[in-house]
Amino acid sequence: MSSSDERRKGLRAMMPTQMLFNVLDNPAEYIRGQDSTVKRLAALDAEPLPKLKSESQIILARIDRKLSLILSILAETSTRKNYMNQAMVQDVSEFGLSFGHYTDFPIGTYLEIGLVLPYTEGRLMDILGRVVRILPASDQPQSASGAMTERFVYGFEFTDILGSDQNEIVQWIFTKQREEIRRRRESF
Repeated sequence: MSSSDERRKGLRAMMPTQMLFNVLDNPAEYIRGQDSTVKRLAALDAEPLPKLKSESQIILARIDRKLSLILSILAETSTRKNYMNQAMVQDVSEFGLSFGHYTDFPIGTYLEIGLVLPYTEGRLMDILGRVVRILPASDQPQSASGAMTERFVYGFEFTDILGSDQNEIVQWIFTKQREEIRRRRESF
């Protein structure tokens, strides 16, 4: 059994939904949404303050600068990342997903994705990962209408995902599996 077959043994569920993504030149370009805010706040602390007379004036000046930054961040229209592409997710596991797309990405291509699980509150998961497998769409099952919807189907491995997001994916998969078992029992 190959290592890719072993990876596929994890809990998986069909998930026909859209994902948003950006292609990265390297993984160092990835910045999680809130991390960029933290880095900007840390940069403010590193900047020298003008000469102030008392410690309380220094503290108030730093608070004022941080509040100004926080307000400007909140006022930005793009508090979420601006994802340039979208693709159709086929299935998902706690370790990755597969998606179809027309673009020819080589193995090892890093993507930052925005993923929303169906039937959830619509919280966008911000995830970094890389393409680990490529199949021509002709090797995949066709849609119910018989039409091919993508040129390639990619296996995508998560390389940076919050533990809470990973847990939410696992819970969603368990929910889907319970629903499927219920449907099977009702059909007998």
